[in-house]
Amino acid sequence: MTRFLRALFGFALIIVVFMIGLLTWQPGSVAYKDVVLYVVVIGAAYWLSYVFFFLLGKGELLSSLQWVVSVVLFVTLVLTLYVGETRYGSKRWLNGVQVSEFSKLLLLPGLFKSSGTYLLVGLISAFLVILEPDLGTGLIIAASVIIGSFVKMLKGRNTNMIWTVIIAAIVVLPVVFSYSLELRQGVVARIAEMPTFHEHWEDRFQNWADPLRDPFGESYQTLSALNSLGQSAGFGKGIGMLTTLPVSWADYAFAELVRKFGLLSGLLVLMLLGLLVQLILNWGGRSKYYVAAVLMLHVIVNLYTVANVLPATGIPLPFVGRALQNSVVLSALTGAALGEAT
Repeated sequence: MTRFLRALFGFALIIVVFMIGLLTWQPGSVAYKDVVLYVVVIGAAYWLSYVFFFLLGKGELLSSLQWVVSVVLFVTLVLTLYVGETRYGSKRWLNGVQVSEFSKLLLLPGLFKSSGTYLLVGLISAFLVILEPDLGTGLIIAASVIIGSFVKMLKGRNTNMIWTVIIAAIVVLPVVFSYSLELRQGVVARIAEMPTFHEHWEDRFQNWADPLRDPFGESYQTLSALNSLGQSAGFGKGIGMLTTLPVSWADYAFAELVRKFGLLSGLLVLMLLGLLVQLILNWGGRSKYYVAAVLMLHVIVNLYTVANVLPATGIPLPFVGRALQNSVVLSALTGAALGEAT
């Protein structure tokens, strides 16, 4: 398979997942032209990023700009903290741009010459994002930078095995908390004592610790998502059934999808995303482990949020739902990883 065909296959996977995700949108909530606009913007981000890194990612030109990239990252994130617009409890918007999302793109390893500088800049950026406070995105950035840096340092020595072990650990460890209400409440009590704990997180952590504490108020979204998962047997309830999810098109889109079309529809989306990650790992360039980690962590955190294994984070399932800026960034990351390939 040639480089262009691999890139085309990756883009096709993204569009197929996006089109399946359209099924979670409420009928009449979006016009046909808006869907076309979404596809065009996502496609433009993917192919522009692919061509940019295909042409410039081979030499030292991009990596020589690491300090320029670092300054842009820090300035925009600090500006967001002081003059950013607050939405959904977080001050993460600067003139309509969700800076925390686009910081993922600026943290591509291909834009940095020194691994040590990259790791330091990545962790500082993640901390600034957490201060917004956007805990979910900040932790994903930190984890992706660490995983990408660590696996890359192995230089081919059992990297696939190490990658599998890391992802398996991330999948398994949070499940421990799903079987003990007392353990969850103890974790929340300890986290609440941290100096950086923000009031914006309190309801989310309390709903995670005890989803029955306010079933018709703060916990309603969580309980509705769990109810939707419970209705996913067979072929689901069909597209004509009204949803009970207040926000079914955002980070709880997976629950809405399986409620309408059954568990197999959700497994199909996860399989397609798995193929995309495998494509990146097999054929990507210098940034492939970072990009694969970002995608995998989005999938894991989103599914665990829907199942209430983790507190609500606002992290969407990649390319599913109406998180346009997130989809644009993830598309650009995928295009960059494939464009860097030799």
